Amino acid sequence: MLLQVPAGVQDTVHQAVAAATQTLQQPVAEVSDSYFTLLLKGGWILLPLFLLFALSIYVIIERMVVLKTLGKTDSVWFARIKDLVYEYKFDSAEKFCQASTNSYSKVVEAGLGQVNNDIEAVQTAMQGEATQQIARMEKHLNWLSITASVAPMLGFLGTIFGVINIFFRIAQTNEFEISTIADGLYQKMVSSAVGLFVGIVAYAGYYLLNGRIDTIVANMDKYSNDLVNMLRGGGKK
Repeated sequence: MLLQVPAGVQDTVHQAVAAATQTLQQPVAEVSDSYFTLLLKGGWILLPLFLLFALSIYVIIERMVVLKTLGKTDSVWFARIKDLVYEYKFDSAEKFCQASTNSYSKVVEAGLGQVNNDIEAVQTAMQGEATQQIARMEKHLNWLSITASVAPMLGFLGTIFGVINIFFRIAQTNEFEISTIADGLYQKMVSSAVGLFVGIVAYAGYYLLNGRIDTIVANMDKYSNDLVNMLRGGGKK
């Protein structure tokens, strides 16, 4: 004999199954927002974060182009400088440097301009020009450093404002629902995520560009030392 289930229990079970089926059949788009919509829910704090992101991208690209020009060199360039110095054609070597746009040529040119003085004057001139070239290469990099530090804090500030707003509404309405808290909180966490992303981009760009600058500076030192050694040798190979 089969067990008879009361009609009321059957109705309850059928309703539960129908509700579960309806929930499973809902499209994913109804449960989760698109990335763009999610970003818009981050609040007003995203505006300065987007501005900092745009500024960081601009500085990174602009500095990459500048460093590519200032750090461009080849072995033929300095080989020609050597030949002219060994032949005591310092004016020709200086003019040859003037025709180049990289930082190495500017430093060597500064040293060649002091060949009629002692070696110390040549070194001082090259050190002074190297300092100017480094300042030129590091231009605008401070914005990347600032963005890397400020962007995550701005994002966290946006999240804090969102949490304050959530609990303020709870205090005003006396309604405490987990769904309301979770919905508002995940939206405000977007600002923290965006702030971290912007900070990471700026941080990575800052150190990558500084690494490139260090390489250029090392090459400047090499060419400067080579010129000093040639002059100390009296222009003899």
